[in-house]
Amino acid sequence: MKNILFVVILLLSAGLLIADDHRRTSGEMNKQMWKVKLKMDLAELKGPPSLAALKQKQANRIADLDLLIDSGKYEGQALSRLTSMREKLMATNLPSQEQLNQRHERRLRMMKSKMKSRVRMMDRRLRDPRRERDMREREKWETRKQRNRNRNKD
Repeated sequence: MKNILFVVILLLSAGLLIADDHRRTSGEMNKQMWKVKLKMDLAELKGPPSLAALKQKQANRIADLDLLIDSGKYEGQALSRLTSMREKLMATNLPSQEQLNQRHERRLRMMKSKMKSRVRMMDRRLRDPRRERDMREREKWETRKQRNRNRNKD
């Protein structure tokens, strides 16, 4: 009987220790905030991409797709997918420099507002556990959404 009681107490205490492990520490959050701030400052210093760089990037992608198509490694559906990707890339119109500048400024504004909201979220006086959980879920959803966008771009 003592052994069973000992095993039950051991299992319950281990479960309680593991259950609180999902929370982020303040050090991790500060490190993440620092990375975002560096990324934002770097984007401000670099400025918007030039149209020539965008043309060069598109030419490199087309050359890479041509290399894959001509390699002979791909057949059937994979080959048709590669050719359609190449055709789609050839058909896309490059934006003007003005549009690139607007996109860049919009990204910077969004990054700054996101930083402000994260700082507000980290302020302990304004923190609500339900809101904190919702923000974490929203953050996960946004990162998934961005990852999917990046995957679908290329």
